[in-house]
Amino acid sequence: MDREKLLSKIDSIKDELINMRRHIHAHPELSGLENQTAILISGYLKNIGWRVTESVGRTGVVADFGPKDNDFIGLRVDMDALPIYENTNLSFSSKNDGIMHACGHDLHTCIGLGVAKIIKDLNLKYGTRIIFQPAEEIASGAKWMIDDGVTNQLKQIIGVHVFPELLVGTIGIKEGSLTAAAGEISVEILGKSGHGARPHEGVDAIWAASKVISGIQEAITRKLNPLDPVVITFGKINGGNAYNILAEKVNLTGTLRCTNLKLFRDMGDWLNSNISSIANSCGAKAKVKFREIVPPVNNDFVVNKVLRDSAVGILGHENVIELQKPSLGAEDFAEFLNEVPGAMFRLGVSGEKGCAPLHSSEFNPDERAISVGIKVITESIVKLNN
Repeated sequence: MDREKLLSKIDSIKDELINMRRHIHAHPELSGLENQTAILISGYLKNIGWRVTESVGRTGVVADFGPKDNDFIGLRVDMDALPIYENTNLSFSSKNDGIMHACGHDLHTCIGLGVAKIIKDLNLKYGTRIIFQPAEEIASGAKWMIDDGVTNQLKQIIGVHVFPELLVGTIGIKEGSLTAAAGEISVEILGKSGHGARPHEGVDAIWAASKVISGIQEAITRKLNPLDPVVITFGKINGGNAYNILAEKVNLTGTLRCTNLKLFRDMGDWLNSNISSIANSCGAKAKVKFREIVPPVNNDFVVNKVLRDSAVGILGHENVIELQKPSLGAEDFAEFLNEVPGAMFRLGVSGEKGCAPLHSSEFNPDERAISVGIKVITESIVKLNN
C-alpha cells in the first residue's frame, strides 16, 4: 500500500476513533483499575484479527500481529486516568465523579487502536506488538508488564504523548533525554508537644516543617549546579492535633525531578543531610526517605531518526519541531527503554483556542491529533521494517 492510500485510509477511520475516544473519555478509570477500558480494547482488537493477551501487568492488554516466532516492533500506549474533577462542560465529560482523562491517555489508546486497524493490512518483515499499559500515572504499569514478559521478542519500541504546547498537526522530537528522572520524598519531622501559649517549652514541628519546605528550595539554588536543574515540590503535608497544641509530628510528601541521572542517584543522601540540618536548627529531628520511581526517557538515536524522517515526510519540515530542552515531567516508558531501544515523541494537541495544561481539570485536546499520531507511528513502523 503506497503512502497516499495509507494516509487516506487513516483519514477514513478518524470519526470511528474520535467516537471511541469520547466513550473512553466519558468512562475514565484510575491506575490499576482499567478493567472496562481493557475489555473495550480487547474486544476491538480481536474483532479485527489481532492475537490478544489480557491481564498482562494486571489490567494491561497486549496485541500481536504477524508470525509468533518473529521479532516485533512495539508501540506502547497508556490507558489510565487521573483523580481530577473534570471542568470542561463537554457533552462527553467524565461520568465518573472525581476521575478524568486529563493527560490524554484516551487519545493514546485510540491512536493504538487506529494503528492496529491499519497495520493488519500491511505485509511487514517483522511482527507488530501494541502494548496498552495500565498505571502510568503511578509509574508502575511499565514494570508490571515487563515483569510479565511483554518485552520478549521486541526489537524496538515507539512511544507517544500529547503535548499542549504544540499545535495540532505538529510533533516534537528530542534526541537523547526527553524527560526527567522522578523520585518520591517522604519526611517525618519530630518535635515536642506543648501549650500553644508557651511555644518555648516545646518544639513546634509545624514551624520546623515550614522551614524545611522553604529552606530546601533555597538550598537547591545555592548548593546545586544550576546547569543541572532539580525541582522539588511538596504536594502533601499533615500534622497537628489541635489549634492550641504544638504539633509533635508533621509528615511531608513530595516529588523530586532531575535530568542528570548521576545527580539523581546522589539526591537521597543530599536530601537527608540538608533536611536534617534545617530541622535540627529548629530543635527538631527529621527522618528522610527518598525512593527512586522512574529513570529519564532517553531516546535511541536510530528510532528517534526514523520518527523524525517519517514525520517530515508526512507533515513537512515546518511541522516537526526539534525540542531543545527535556521536560521535568516523568514517564515510565523509560522502563521499556532499559530493555529495548526506542523513542517517544510529543504530539501537538493545541487547537485554535489553545489547550489547557496536562493534569488540568480543563484539559481539552484537539481530537484531530489522533489521525496525526496514527500516521506518524504507522509510517515509522513501516520504516523500522525496512
